[in-house]
Amino acid sequence: MIIGFRAKGGSISETAEFVNCSRAAVVKVYRAWQNGTVQNQRRGKCGAPRAIDDRGERRLRRCVRADRRATVEQLTTKMNQGATKSVSQSTIQRTLLRLGLRSRRLVRAPMLTAVHRRRRLEFARQYSSWTSTEWRQVAFSDESRFMLHRTDGRWRIRRETSERNHPATIAGTVQAGGGSIMVWGMFSWHSLGSLIIVEGTMDQYKYASVLADHVHPYMRIVFPQDDGIFQQDNARCHTAASVRAWFEEHQDEFTVLPWPANSPDLNPIEHLWDHLDRVVRAMDPQPRNLAQLATALESAWLNIPENTFRDLCDSLPARLAAVHSAKGSDEITYQVTVFQSPDVYCSSPAVAASLFTKPMQSKKTMLLFKSCLSNRFRHS
Repeated sequence: MIIGFRAKGGSISETAEFVNCSRAAVVKVYRAWQNGTVQNQRRGKCGAPRAIDDRGERRLRRCVRADRRATVEQLTTKMNQGATKSVSQSTIQRTLLRLGLRSRRLVRAPMLTAVHRRRRLEFARQYSSWTSTEWRQVAFSDESRFMLHRTDGRWRIRRETSERNHPATIAGTVQAGGGSIMVWGMFSWHSLGSLIIVEGTMDQYKYASVLADHVHPYMRIVFPQDDGIFQQDNARCHTAASVRAWFEEHQDEFTVLPWPANSPDLNPIEHLWDHLDRVVRAMDPQPRNLAQLATALESAWLNIPENTFRDLCDSLPARLAAVHSAKGSDEITYQVTVFQSPDVYCSSPAVAASLFTKPMQSKKTMLLFKSCLSNRFRHS
């Protein structure tokens, strides 16, 4: 207080009167501070000691890991069992926040069997030697369904207790989301392909038309040396006999990349779907019908920055390395520089590997966990 009062221009007498000490004490303390022998800082240890010490924090962390779904009330009961001094729920809550153990939503991801994990690991090992150069010859594709109206809890709002039923704090729902649109798209490091609006659900006949009308021209134009590779997942319409026959007829023009089942985390187009959803949900006004939603999706697709899909293609080596480190599991972590987004993605219950595709090119990056990006708005 002496140093602060003097630094603001207070005289020795005024400072002594304010602090209620002698003038000599003011002179001594201020002179020592000027000479660097006294630090102007608050005491590191003040107030009552924490109700939960380091040992208690370790015990609390073990309780959380033993039961991830335990409530604060249940954790408080466990911590007070056999304790000489009980703690309150508010103390447990503050300690959890200090330890970084925040309440989060479950991450949604495809269920992986032992066979899935083994095949994912085999895929990662088989293509572990591929660099970004090889992956730039791959065209990635997928279908996705976007609903007109829906909320999945990703958005949060701040309100007072009495504002529970205020219109601005209510997420209205409609049956079946008000309708939906299925789209199909493809892209490679070189360029975006078409975004196709699919009437109803994609079947083998519609997919055959997409292959003939869009995939074939794209592969011939983008990869004129017939060195392109086409990627698709193992959806039923992709593995039908008629579709396999079509690929055999065109095997001299491009090849099909074998793809492990239940591996959307390896397909970079998943992040473009999420990008479309975020762009559309940020529009004002919002699409009011399916026709407007289709137009909005097409516009958002055409305006995806080039560096966005190129960086996603270049992230494949890191994705495979993460799968290899996780022994085929989907509990993986990797970081890629992608489109400018103010949001940071969801958390993961386990981090099996942490890899970087390249030095960060932007302060805004996305930290991607698990396979199907739990907080997605779309429904595939």
